[in-house]
Amino acid sequence: MAPTPDELEDLVLSARYGDLEDVQAFADAHGWEAVAAARDDRGNSALHMACGNGHVDVLNLILSNVPASALPALIAAKNEAGSPAVHWAVLNNHVAAVQALVEVPEASGGGIQVLKETNAAKRDAFAEAVFAGEGKEEVAGWIEGYVWKIEGDDDEVRVSAGEVTDDEVPSRDEQAEAVDEVADKAGQLKV
Repeated sequence: MAPTPDELEDLVLSARYGDLEDVQAFADAHGWEAVAAARDDRGNSALHMACGNGHVDVLNLILSNVPASALPALIAAKNEAGSPAVHWAVLNNHVAAVQALVEVPEASGGGIQVLKETNAAKRDAFAEAVFAGEGKEEVAGWIEGYVWKIEGDDDEVRVSAGEVTDDEVPSRDEQAEAVDEVADKAGQLKV
């Protein structure tokens, strides 16, 4: 039997409040496909709520049980405000939630593509962390490190491709200064 609107709302709230047992009970009654499909009246999934509130246990339960065929769409799903779940984790500085999403194999919707998802403002996860400003340094640093590890140093790629010469590439200190300057400006923005 399909879940009622009240049961769907209860599931999303259970993920919001970190109630692992209620999430599992819903899945036992209706299946993990129903968990993947559940949305509240603003388009938020259980994944949005788990990420936004840092409930990594609920997040991992969902990620490890939703069928592989439904997982990419769930991870990439945007709410009515145009934000994927990873942005909620970023805005609330939940590094472990961002890591859990990235650790999902790319074929199942995880990996670096999670960090490249943009929101309605056309910002990816790193840009959202910088834009959000103060208090997001930990998550911004983790994202930057992960992207650098996966993609390498853009300047090295540009130099090897002949797009720029070695003397045109800023030093690491100059790059760090530029990042600090952008972070300071982002922290001063009033939204």
